[in-house]
Amino acid sequence: MSNKVVNFVPNRIDRDPSVIMGVTGPEVFQIVWMCIPAFILFGIVSGILFQSFVGGLFSGFLGAIINLFGGILLVAKVKRNKPPHYIAHKKVKKLDKLGIKPAPIIYSTEHFRSTRD
Repeated sequence: MSNKVVNFVPNRIDRDPSVIMGVTGPEVFQIVWMCIPAFILFGIVSGILFQSFVGGLFSGFLGAIINLFGGILLVAKVKRNKPPHYIAHKKVKKLDKLGIKPAPIIYSTEHFRSTRD
């Protein structure tokens, strides 16, 4: 028996998703989490080059902002004219084909035999 609790919030069901520059809110958060390593990398490299903590911090923020907007534009371009959840389903299918994580969605058509024969 599963211990999952289903959260049913009726006021969120009919609400339109928040879209920023053609990318939904959860996708923006994923892009932000991917910008954190860029912030650290640019900050350390530019801090060493400028020999300044403030210069490294400024360059790190600048690099993270550039990566954020670049990532949003790239994801929006990939999603254009594709069905909803295209990127998420593509990732799930890729992990399933690699054998890393089984897909919780059915993404291929297969013919099943009835067990009641």
